[in-house]
Amino acid sequence: MKTIRNLLVIIFILLIASSTWAAGTVTATANKIVNPYSARPEYLRILLTCTADAGLNTYPATIINEMTNIINVYNLVGLELYLVGAYPGSPAPTDATDSTIMQDGIDLLGGKGTDLIDNTGHTQTLVGPSGSYAPQPVTGKLTLNISNNAVGSAVTYLILMFRYPN
Repeated sequence: MKTIRNLLVIIFILLIASSTWAAGTVTATANKIVNPYSARPEYLRILLTCTADAGLNTYPATIINEMTNIINVYNLVGLELYLVGAYPGSPAPTDATDSTIMQDGIDLLGGKGTDLIDNTGHTQTLVGPSGSYAPQPVTGKLTLNISNNAVGSAVTYLILMFRYPN
């Protein structure tokens, strides 16, 4: 009886540890797109590589401004977010996975991130309030949330396009 109990305790510990080891991740790369005629930066392109947790199938909520490759090089405050694109990696996420980009409790996508992430193709949307499209000024922290995925270790790529104000 004691052996069975000890075996169950060991299995329980291994299950908890395996879900901890397989936590989801979000990493970033960024580059400025410069106007060749004025040598002035026009856009900032951020590519987010998002990998879901292997056991829970969830992506971590991520503050984009505080990511190492962003905070050390680029200040997003003062830029305007105007386009978000998505495409699947391998393994692909669940079709119609949702995303939001929150700032001060407001979804800058205005609900257009619902079903944005496809499991086979590229998708994109302009940002702005629900029912309209308008670049959104970055005034604080941007938090990425991805939900409604049911595939363990699913990979999703998100492209965020920011515009430098004139």
